Amino acid sequence: MKVSLCKHRFPVQPPHGSILRPGDCSRCGATWADVQAELDRQQNALRLGTAHRGTCAGCHLTRMVFRYQREQQPWDETEPPVIWLCVRDWSYAREREETTGFIDFNDLFDRGTDEQLEAGLRGAL
Repeated sequence: MKVSLCKHRFPVQPPHGSILRPGDCSRCGATWADVQAELDRQQNALRLGTAHRGTCAGCHLTRMVFRYQREQQPWDETEPPVIWLCVRDWSYAREREETTGFIDFNDLFDRGTDEQLEAGLRGAL
């Protein structure tokens, strides 16, 4: 496996690339897709490598739990906390985060706008 310590710079202005299709890294030549695939591989390795039997933070049952950490948001002063979720709750949290930006009602209540909270109360979460 080739290890790269490059701090990638992907051009996003024509003729070298665009916002939707960044060009190859101007420092090492790696493609955007290759770098994203490597980041996904690393996330999966971390998630599977740290899995253990424990109590799920979502359903509170003892099951095999996996590391879940939501994406960093503008309001976060530090890195978001790691929570341990079973496969089912991990999938639900990921789906909610992708559609709403929040992983549960408490996150929405603490960080959401009035409109987002109203949508969550109507059943979006």
